[in-house]
Amino acid sequence: MSKDTVVVLKSINYSEADRILTVFGKHIGKFTLFAKSMRKINSKNRGNMQTLNICNISFYEGKGLPLLTESQLVYAPDTEILKDRIDDIKRVLDILNKILQENDPNERVFDLLTSVCKKNFDIESINRFRVIFLKEMGYLGDFSVCNSCESTKDLKYLDLSSFALLCKNCYSKAGKGYKLGDNPYIEKNFTQALDIYIKRVIEEI
Repeated sequence: MSKDTVVVLKSINYSEADRILTVFGKHIGKFTLFAKSMRKINSKNRGNMQTLNICNISFYEGKGLPLLTESQLVYAPDTEILKDRIDDIKRVLDILNKILQENDPNERVFDLLTSVCKKNFDIESINRFRVIFLKEMGYLGDFSVCNSCESTKDLKYLDLSSFALLCKNCYSKAGKGYKLGDNPYIEKNFTQALDIYIKRVIEEI
């Protein structure tokens, strides 16, 4: 019997009462589970293993998909808040489902993801998560220095074409991108530029 703490990323109905779940485990990484009879009203796992919930689980690894045996709910985001944040949730699930490799554990990404869940997917936590995730996966360079001169000072501009920071001096020479505000992670332009960059990454995978 194996155990892990997981975030549920995807749930697909299978046959009359079963489900196939994609989860991201703290110690195992992303993997697929078979949840037998989970759709039955009296299933002890039905309420726990909903998409975006954080759970402690036990599962049996034999032939075929690992079989979910027990689950204990750790945290469930506020569904009333989430129903107005569908697009923002999709921003997170897209990169996890399309970029994250199976059985590739990353505890930093897991901890950041649970933080996003507990903040009910507000746009600041989502964008911070996406930037760090891209760096961890090797799809984004050092986001703390100028992309041109590697200076760490006056990083107030974003190069939209490469989604990289520029210092004041390099921006004046390049003449592209836009000036960041005090908290770029909540800005619409930053979010849209990150959306475009991630779409390009996914298309090139």
